[in-house]
Amino acid sequence: MNLFSGILNGLGEIWAHKLRSFLTMLCVMLGVMSMVVTTGLVEGMFASWSTSLEEGGGVEKISGVPKEVGMRQQPFRALSPGFTLDDEQALRRLLPDLAQISPELDVTVKFQRRGKSHSGRLQGVRNDIFAINRYEIEEGRMFADIDMADRAEVIVLGTQVVDALFEKNEPVVGGWVEVDGRPMRVIGVLKHYETFYDDYNVLGWKNQIAFVPITTMQHKLKPGVALSWLNMKAARLSQVGELVDAATNILGHRHRGIEDFRVKTNEEQLASFARTKASFYFFAAGIAGISLLVSGIGIMNLMLASINERVREIGIRKALGATGRNIFSQFVAEAVALSLFGGILGVGVAVGVILMLKAMLPPGLAPLLSASAFVVGFTFSVVVGIIAGIYPALQASKLDPIDALRYE
Repeated sequence: MNLFSGILNGLGEIWAHKLRSFLTMLCVMLGVMSMVVTTGLVEGMFASWSTSLEEGGGVEKISGVPKEVGMRQQPFRALSPGFTLDDEQALRRLLPDLAQISPELDVTVKFQRRGKSHSGRLQGVRNDIFAINRYEIEEGRMFADIDMADRAEVIVLGTQVVDALFEKNEPVVGGWVEVDGRPMRVIGVLKHYETFYDDYNVLGWKNQIAFVPITTMQHKLKPGVALSWLNMKAARLSQVGELVDAATNILGHRHRGIEDFRVKTNEEQLASFARTKASFYFFAAGIAGISLLVSGIGIMNLMLASINERVREIGIRKALGATGRNIFSQFVAEAVALSLFGGILGVGVAVGVILMLKAMLPPGLAPLLSASAFVVGFTFSVVVGIIAGIYPALQASKLDPIDALRYE
């Protein structure tokens, strides 16, 4: 009797005891299903967070932001000029590895048009901000060099501002809006962004904003107001740490040693995000692992009971020339087949459950079909079958044929 025959005999034994085998496979199915579904729920929950981080510049983004001066430097804080366009020019000149840099002045203003009004955020920027924060122009254009040089009264609107001031299907580009009473010509409209978490659009902030040239903001709309921050983006992720140190030194020199700023990245937020996600995975894997452990115990119990029922059969097969290896492979094959078929059923049921939940839950809470979850769940089911089958298979392969033939 060869190894292949032993495997066929194991599969035949499963077929001969259909109900018992199905109940055992059911345990595996529930374990695999719980692992795939819980992993899908975690992936879905964190997908919107990850999207928000990426749409806000990703891990290559570097930001210079104002901060309160410490008590020791309070008497000397007037020595620092604060964030200015000269800071931007110095960083642009001294840090050639920066892919983009945009000074930003962020204020709340009142938009008005034909009797309609809307309060919202207005930012004075350079065109680099569109690449840094991943904005796309849906209609119209970005700012031209001449717009910056002439301090042109032009504006790019987010979709929420458009909806508040313009009628549906009304032409927007080429129209005029008032910003705190000053007329501005609309030259562009941003793409509309939607990624929901429950009822909350995590990218809604990208729809609420409007842009004007930084020169227009500083000289016509908010003269004398310091920059809100300087946003930069590294050409490569590996350069971020080096650029943070270099930008800190340059700004420190320009601010005359006054620590009224800090240079930060999204890496801290990403690290916190990764830790939280790992915790969710740990608990999800623990729940699914317990289910698979229970199914493994069920398989081992079934195999041990099966051996007691088939002692004489084992003795006869050994007497006819079957080796311990043949007997071992038969019982391992039976255990693996039980867990394998249970894993296939679990993956199939999990797909159905995830599709049902996606239809029922809002986009931000809906689980995702994760290929890695399917692979891990399926692999675990096979491993559980192998581990659960080894001990019973060893016991069966070591039976003495003479004692087995005498067994009643």
